[in-house]
This record gives sequence, structure tokens and C-alpha cells, in this order.
Amino acid sequence: MILENKGGEMEIMSQYANVKALYEDAILYDEPYTAHLIYYLLKKGKVTLHDPVSKLDEIKLSDAEELELKDLRIKDVLNMRPVKIYAIQCSERSYAFYLAEIALDARELHYKVYGQWVNKVFSCYNQMIDTSLYFPEIKQYKSFRELIREAGECPWYVGEVGVATESKKSENQF
Repeated sequence: MILENKGGEMEIMSQYANVKALYEDAILYDEPYTAHLIYYLLKKGKVTLHDPVSKLDEIKLSDAEELELKDLRIKDVLNMRPVKIYAIQCSERSYAFYLAEIALDARELHYKVYGQWVNKVFSCYNQMIDTSLYFPEIKQYKSFRELIREAGECPWYVGEVGVATESKKSENQF
């Protein structure tokens, strides 16, 4: 994490030459909070791209500004995460994963694949983005981050994944 929000104050976790370098890294390394914060501060004229990063430490956002920033992040105005990861429970111990722009697309694709409509579609981007799955047909592990980069079109069915029980986990440990 690049920035940590501590009661409205920003604490810089890494050293960068200027705000521009931090902003570019936030976009490159998928840090939407940091990227949207800098975008917001630039838009409001509170920082420039050439300012030292330490200037971010001096800025305190009002409650109204925090709400505006939150709205920008929720709307994803920087389009950092156009493709999201969704999970739909197939059985007590398995989930189907989909890459889609909206939950409705994942739900409709689930109907095409499994022939059943579901009410619950779980958004799991933050929990799963760096999780890897093994694909036996190509004998490789791939993270969801890689799968999103490789997905030609969305929605896309990733596959069904079984969830190990605690007893199975302990049996497999040596």
C-alpha cells in the first residue's frame, strides 16, 4: 500500500520524486485509492504533478471532500478496474468464477453455462486478484490479474473451483 488513511491524514509509505511518479505508480500497480486521491487533489488544485510527495502529508480533507473522493472511487472515474471478478456458489463446496464488467453479465453467463438463475453474485476482486488457479490443460498457474489481462472479451467464464474443507486441508499437510 502506498498511502494509509489515518483519521483524515495521509501517511506516505514509500518515497517518490514527486506527485507525478506516485500517481503513475498508483495506476500501474493497481492502487485505486491513491490514484483517485491524487486525481481529486489535482482537480481541486491542492497539488500539482511536480509537487514533492511530502505535500500530500500536509493535506487534510473535510468530511464533504472525503465523500466526494469516495464517490470518485466508487464510480471508478479513472477506469482502473473495468473488469471485475465475480463468484457464484455452485454447491456447498464450489464456486464458479467470472470476469465481467457488471454482476448482471456474470449472472447471465452463469445461466448459459449451468442452466440456472442465481440470486447471489459475489464481487471478490480485492480478495482474489492475486490468487492463482492451476489450469491442468496447460499445466500452469495463473493469477486472476493475469487472466484479466488475457481475457479477450467479457463476460468470461474462468471455471469452477472447489473449496477444501478443514479436514481435507489437515490430511494433505505433511
